[in-house]
Amino acid sequence: MSLFLSKEEIAELTGRKQRQKQVEQLTAMRITFTLDAFGWPKVLRKSIEAELGASPNQRNSNNSSIFKYTELNLEE
Repeated sequence: MSLFLSKEEIAELTGRKQRQKQVEQLTAMRITFTLDAFGWPKVLRKSIEAELGASPNQRNSNNSSIFKYTELNLEE
């Protein structure tokens, strides 16, 4: 597993594919990141796991998720 989230993982996290939009969304989400030489955001995997509250056991489990669908309180 890489030290940084992949471009695909950052796109999934932010809901954005364009690098500038990803930067804007990460900033709005107050997630710490840096930019690589090409201007793409780089997010440390460890920092996002800590930010979202994943424990070491959750990170290593293949069937775990940070949020369970039934725990989300979504109003229609």
